[in-house]
Amino acid sequence: MKETEDSDDPLSRTRTGILFPQRSTQPILAGVIIPIDFLAPYDLILIIFLFIISLFLSGIRAAYAASGAMENPWERKSDSENNLPSRIQQLALSIVQRAITLFALLLAARLAWIHLQIDQSELVTWVILGALAFWIWLDAIVRYNSARRANELIPKISGLTQFLIKICRPLTQPIMKLGYTFGVLTLEGAEITTEMLEAKAESEEETDLLRGLANFRQTNAKKAMQARLHITAFDIELNFHELMDKINKSGYSRVPVFRDDLDHIEGILNVKDLLPHIHLDEHFNWQKLLRPVYFIPESKRLDDLMKDFQNRRVHMAIVVDEYGGTGGLITLEDIIEEIFGDINDEYDEDDEVNYTQVDENTYVFEGKVLINDLCRLLNLETDYFDEVRGSSESLAGLLLELFSQMPRAGEVATHREVTFKVQSADKKRIKKVRVLVLEK
Repeated sequence: MKETEDSDDPLSRTRTGILFPQRSTQPILAGVIIPIDFLAPYDLILIIFLFIISLFLSGIRAAYAASGAMENPWERKSDSENNLPSRIQQLALSIVQRAITLFALLLAARLAWIHLQIDQSELVTWVILGALAFWIWLDAIVRYNSARRANELIPKISGLTQFLIKICRPLTQPIMKLGYTFGVLTLEGAEITTEMLEAKAESEEETDLLRGLANFRQTNAKKAMQARLHITAFDIELNFHELMDKINKSGYSRVPVFRDDLDHIEGILNVKDLLPHIHLDEHFNWQKLLRPVYFIPESKRLDDLMKDFQNRRVHMAIVVDEYGGTGGLITLEDIIEEIFGDINDEYDEDDEVNYTQVDENTYVFEGKVLINDLCRLLNLETDYFDEVRGSSESLAGLLLELFSQMPRAGEVATHREVTFKVQSADKKRIKKVRVLVLEK
């Protein structure tokens, strides 16, 4: 960088150098100094070219956004069937487009700095503002027209879009890695939310199914299992005839077998293993047919459990609590019901919830009724008791949260417009509860 020596006044000196070359003598037309620079036309052509590329990329982004391809990922075909870019690839296009626009603006500013005099600052300001306004207007027109013709444009530009993404990858990949490192970006596949799935559903049944699919990975075994209280299991000391009698009454095809109590499960009995031996007498050693038990913790996620069932070729697992005791039992059917809802077979009772309606606002429920079923029958929102239920799934568990102890028969608790009166209970269980809805 050097300064010209044509004046002793520092303010009159002009800056020269690589970025800001020394101005030459220039003619004046209508009071405006006209620059003479043979490189100026090439700079101008480059700036115009960069702005055209930026407008083109802006139009591409608007077309994909309007098509809904990025908003509804479940509608996308496989990569071999179409070339629609993913959200991350669209972000790469956005980075390239903004980089080109910024570079063009810097070139335009440099050109104005070199070829306009210092005393023309007001003219420079108006030129820049006018150019910026024109650019915003032009970009809006391009985006609007691209969005209107999105379905027509996308098949034509998909190949070019993929080509641009590939050649720009060296520029965008480092930026993407920084985004992943600092948590600004998330990996592909994590972008489908419950709200997006529900918005796609066309009926209430589809909404329930999609919600079950979306929540499947977040659900653990404790939520889906059958509680210890409801487990049907057989004592290993039974003789063969006693066992067959209990099997006929139970209606189950797989049953846990315990020694002494449910905390000591010895194995799982598959009823079909007994078929070749049903003609034998009561002394048949049926215990040798027991299969190994698969124990899992309460925190086991259902998606992992489903994979384990497939790999181990089993249909049942025993859920153990933090102390190693039996907390419950979970089957493949329980996992499927978490997605599709209740599946009734020939052994299920017609009335899924056993209750009595005393009058319009009064009901009597068993303590084991699920809170979700209670809300459905009382026409309440499913989250009506969320602030007080804790981790409870049943009405009895809800009352334990409300009373903070095991209630006795006759005790009353109220939550919002619902009053609970314990009708029957012992030292271990809440058997029956009278429920009064004050306002329906």
